[in-house]
Amino acid sequence: MSVQREQVRSHLERILSEEAELLEELERVLTQETEVLSGDDTVAIQGIGGARQRCIDALTRLDAERADACRMLSFGHGAAALDKLFAWSDPSQALRQQWLRNLELGRRCKDINERNGAIVSVKLGRVRQALGKLRGAQPPAVYGRRGTRYGSLAARELGRA
Repeated sequence: MSVQREQVRSHLERILSEEAELLEELERVLTQETEVLSGDDTVAIQGIGGARQRCIDALTRLDAERADACRMLSFGHGAAALDKLFAWSDPSQALRQQWLRNLELGRRCKDINERNGAIVSVKLGRVRQALGKLRGAQPPAVYGRRGTRYGSLAARELGRA
């Protein structure tokens, strides 16, 4: 029994369509996450991660399904294999165009996610500083121009011109 190109094309169409829907949902979730992270509602912050993780899990499953199709049809793995699979199964290039749109959606999601990570990092830094003050921790040590250690951040000579 041989695999028909039309069957493979239909299979890839379904994968790419589901992927596009998931990426659009992920973009919405990440945008909502940005709004939530900008506030101070800890319950909302805890709740937003689950939706993001469900999207990521489903996208990972689809990626594995696409890679399996490449291997099953002896195209190998990686970007070159996917190009060969698209060329073999869809000479019209429609699948490749959908793939490129999905890649762009993925890049936008990555950018939003990195921005959210930066927001979280800044908030964590503020929490660490506040905890340090509450615990009475010493400020971080700094060094002078000769490598001597200053014990505090009081006024001192920083250099000469």
